[in-house]
Amino acid sequence: MKKFASIAAVFVSILVLNSCGDPAEQINKNLRTERIPVVLNKSDIFKGNIVLAFLDNDEKYIQEANELFLKGLNSFRNESDLDSADQYFTESILKEPSSKAYFELGNVYMDLKEYDNAISAYGVAEQLNYEPFSKILYNKSCIYSLEKNPEMAGQYLEYAIQAGYINVEYIQKDKDLTELRKTHHYQKAIDKGLRGISNSENLFWLQFKKLFALTNVPLKLDPEMSNEMSEALNYISYDYEKYISEMRDEKFSREVSKGFFYYAQPYENENFVAVVYIVKDEFMGDYAPLTYMMATYTHEGRLIDKEQIGGRSSLSKPMLISTLQKNRIIKGEFREPVYEKNPDEHGYYDNKMISSKLVGTKNFSVSKTGEIAVTTEELI
Repeated sequence: MKKFASIAAVFVSILVLNSCGDPAEQINKNLRTERIPVVLNKSDIFKGNIVLAFLDNDEKYIQEANELFLKGLNSFRNESDLDSADQYFTESILKEPSSKAYFELGNVYMDLKEYDNAISAYGVAEQLNYEPFSKILYNKSCIYSLEKNPEMAGQYLEYAIQAGYINVEYIQKDKDLTELRKTHHYQKAIDKGLRGISNSENLFWLQFKKLFALTNVPLKLDPEMSNEMSEALNYISYDYEKYISEMRDEKFSREVSKGFFYYAQPYENENFVAVVYIVKDEFMGDYAPLTYMMATYTHEGRLIDKEQIGGRSSLSKPMLISTLQKNRIIKGEFREPVYEKNPDEHGYYDNKMISSKLVGTKNFSVSKTGEIAVTTEELI
């Protein structure tokens, strides 16, 4: 299930199901609205949420995308022409994104030694459910080894084995893992990975983690996300409530009035992985404000820290508009919305926001071990 329907949508569905003949068809026609297609530019191909929104467009170009993909595969596998392969795979993605095109694009960037782009491509392939998932994890291990980062290389080798990559003979000979094999992290990853194959908890954590889009920073968190982008967000199942404590209220019952959505994975090192998810009051439908939460976890899935880093929980409150930066610094501005009509008299529904004014700032930092701290907060 991608997301909860709003109460209004559920009510309309009930009306339609309990009507008969032509009136029900008329209700559907009246409710239908024209959806603005999402545009995917080359600069956006590693932005997972835009890619998902683009895939929701009604118009499809699957055949053209497949033709370009096959040309890219021929350039890469048969002709060893990396530049042409890069071009064809990118053009295929711009026509109709697919996990296979992202995976092969990651392989091209790996051969080009453009490792940051390779990690980004694999991240989107992961989000689009590329199989075998273990191969993506293994390739990430190779990249980190080539970059002489044995801690991360070992971590991802462990992940890969746990997810089913068990060709130990090849792992022992792979030249890409030479730097990793020089360190104690190698045997540790092999041993922990093999033990983890039968550990359902490890696999459960990997499934939760992989659905967060690996995202390049700087990344701006937009509290006024378009309906097209909002509709493309993937709903976080309550099966994962062990990782998101807000899914249960103070009485430890499920917080069914709220929806929780995957958004981004902006930071990761040998100590932690940071994810950003969105919380939305589903009863408010399209008018619900968005709250951006950051949570940091160990590589085994244990929560380290959590903080609201953007958005707002009420339409009457200022918006916190934050930008995540490469140095694990998050800079935020509190902005007071200015509406077309006075909200005290007319409310917020069907009341267009025409501008906003700066009323304060709030900055955060994420430590090397995953703790999230408020560094400054100032109201104007």
